[in-house]
This record gives sequence, structure tokens and C-alpha cells, in this order.
Amino acid sequence: MYAFASGSVRWVEDDAVVVQSGGLGLRVRVLPTLLSTLREGANVELYLHHIVREDHETLVGFTSRDQERLFATLLDVSGVGPKVALALLDTHGAEGLRRALVDGDEKLLATAPGVGRRLAARIIVELGDKIAREATGDATGKSGGKGRDGGDLAAALRSLGFPPRDARELAATVEEDAVIRSAPLDVRLRAALRERA
Repeated sequence: MYAFASGSVRWVEDDAVVVQSGGLGLRVRVLPTLLSTLREGANVELYLHHIVREDHETLVGFTSRDQERLFATLLDVSGVGPKVALALLDTHGAEGLRRALVDGDEKLLATAPGVGRRLAARIIVELGDKIAREATGDATGKSGGKGRDGGDLAAALRSLGFPPRDARELAATVEEDAVIRSAPLDVRLRAALRERA
């Protein structure tokens, strides 16, 4: 129903901001790190996720569509509600969260408030492969079918937030191993993330 809001900050609450947009005041929950930077009168643009429950509705806002899409993906996991999904994004950022999911790093995910080891494991089980497929799918599409010359691995690493130069160097290092070089892209991606750790 709601996708985007642009307007001025009317006031800031403990966990939300009220944005005046088109004559309406929209109460929008945002990441705590963003909330701490917002001031009355400042202009803000937010990509919105509309949550409808039996007893209430909530708007959650993000500074990028990527954050909003990852938030929606997290909500698909059993036991992950808006509060936990926001904590994960606030603690790790979208790129760091994707890396942790692809790498299966339960310990890192569990550092977010409200996320224990058991929930972290469930999130990895339900989303790890999906996020890896998205990254490798992006890489296949962007590499133009480069095959196994490291270009597709570098593209997958870039889609996880690595700077282009770091992605190329890390891909080259991983591709030196003939066994890994012949493995599927998702296996090479996990190897690259382990190499970086």
C-alpha cells in the first residue's frame, strides 16, 4: 500500500519519526542509527514497508530499497519480527548481514540485540542459500557468462558489498586453488568469504 515517503521531519520519537508528506503526518519506525541523525525540519526520503496485523499497522522506513527488500526477506523467517529484523540491519548493515548469511556466521548474527544462537541458526538455514543464490544470480547476469575465470566470483563479491578492487583480488586468490576453481559459484563464494575472515 505504501512504498515511499518524502517530506520533512515534524518530530522524532523514541523509535520512530513523524514525517510530513503531502499534508499527512506519517509515523515511521526507522533504524536506530538513522533515528539518531534526524532533526526536526530536516528533509527525509524513506522507502516504506507496511506491516498490517490484526490489532495495528506499522510503517517501517529505510534509506534504500535494498534495505527494505532485505527487511521483508527477514520477516519471512519464523520467529523474526520487525524488532529483530531492524536490530539485524542496524547492527550489521545490509551488506554485512548478507555476508554473514552466506558465510553461515551464527556467532556474528547473534551479536544483534534479541538474536540468540538458535534464532541465528534458523535465519541462516532459511535464508543463507537464498541470499547466496541471489548473489550468484546477480553475478551470472552481470558477468555476461564469463564462466569460471573469476569474473563471476568477483561480481558475486561486489553484490555483497566488496569494493571492485578487493573483489577482484579476493577472487583471484581463491581461484588459484584448482579444486575450488572447478566448484560451483556458491561454493567458491563461501570459500572467498572464509578467506577474507
